[in-house]
Amino acid sequence: MLYRFLAKTDLRVSICGFGAWAIGGWRWANQDDQDSIAAIHAAVDAGVNWIDTAAIYGGGHSETIVGKAIAELPAEKRPHIFTKFGLGTDTEAMNRSASYEQIIAECEDSLKRLGIDCIDLYQQHWPVAQPIEEIARACDELRQAGKIRHVGVSNYSVELLDAWRATGVELNCLQTRLSPSYLESAEDVIPWCFENEVGCLAYSPLHRGLWFGKWAEDKTFEEGDERSIHPDFTGERFQIQVKYADKVAEIAKEEEIDCAQLVVGILICSPGLTGCIVGARNAGQGAYIGELGVPMKNKVVKQVEGLLYEMRAELAAI
Repeated sequence: MLYRFLAKTDLRVSICGFGAWAIGGWRWANQDDQDSIAAIHAAVDAGVNWIDTAAIYGGGHSETIVGKAIAELPAEKRPHIFTKFGLGTDTEAMNRSASYEQIIAECEDSLKRLGIDCIDLYQQHWPVAQPIEEIARACDELRQAGKIRHVGVSNYSVELLDAWRATGVELNCLQTRLSPSYLESAEDVIPWCFENEVGCLAYSPLHRGLWFGKWAEDKTFEEGDERSIHPDFTGERFQIQVKYADKVAEIAKEEEIDCAQLVVGILICSPGLTGCIVGARNAGQGAYIGELGVPMKNKVVKQVEGLLYEMRAELAAI
């Protein structure tokens, strides 16, 4: 099971490959391919041993760049590759659909773009209209054919997770949103994964850069960066979160680490959470990912939890 696979290989923090053009962050505006490849190489050199991407990221371009990057690495250094299906590759008109035929075809296309024979973790990106039984059957056939090693889902509720289990097809991993700004999954799906020995990966743990604790309340984003129109990164919601990120950064300073290290370290203390996915846009950021993923002391966890409780109360009052 991937739960044991992750524990055995210590996959606590991953570099993500989901830029509008390549590595960095989906819809974060322009990204240079060579910077993306350098980010992956630097992350691997720093000890990162898995990459998460998806067919939809950059219309397949992210997978292509990940493939180029790993092809340049010696076999013994190549990281595990996780990717996703179920949104197609048209970034202007995403098609949330995953029929049996689509899953088989998407897998073949991803394998070609990545330049590999087998995907380590193949994940359904979002819930879709097709029956879970159909999706599970396609994934199971891909696994039996040696096209994929493990099966995962993303953004599933407890009800959907239970429905998958009812199919009898082994489910290895859930990917879910988790950050100081969004802690809901820690209340339901992550405990479900813990109880059922299913791996669990957190995406956006630093909430698109906010929890690096380095932004001012008047920060703006360039054209083409989706954060410029996202409600979390404009107006009062943004100001409140930046204020609390500053407070968390102060706690981190007392511990002689930075805010991102503190945040990721606290999140991976969540029972049932296997790892966090963190983005990088260049070699420096790639190398930095290797410094994340160290669990925090209980005293520090409690301090930060208290601040986040206050923040959530302020956000709810808007």
